[in-house]
Amino acid sequence: MPATAARKKRTERFNVRLSEKEARLIRLGAEQRGVNITNFILESACVRAEQEIAEARHFELSSKDWQKFSEALDRPAKVKPRLKRLFAESTGLEPR
Repeated sequence: MPATAARKKRTERFNVRLSEKEARLIRLGAEQRGVNITNFILESACVRAEQEIAEARHFELSSKDWQKFSEALDRPAKVKPRLKRLFAESTGLEPR
């Protein structure tokens, strides 16, 4: 977790229940790292969350499927009239 993130004001709260064994393990891990339990849990959870998100973005294909995927990417884009109209509309986020 970046050092700047640790300095941000924390306003959210998670409550968790854990076994005595899990609590002991977490305390030992925090002690080994030289950080308090909150920071240890927060850093560990954020690292794990980043890994999960990265894995969801990464995928592997067989040679045959990669060929199909590449061909699909190389095909010219099709004009979708409804989508074109949608993107032409202004949104509430645009300045007037």
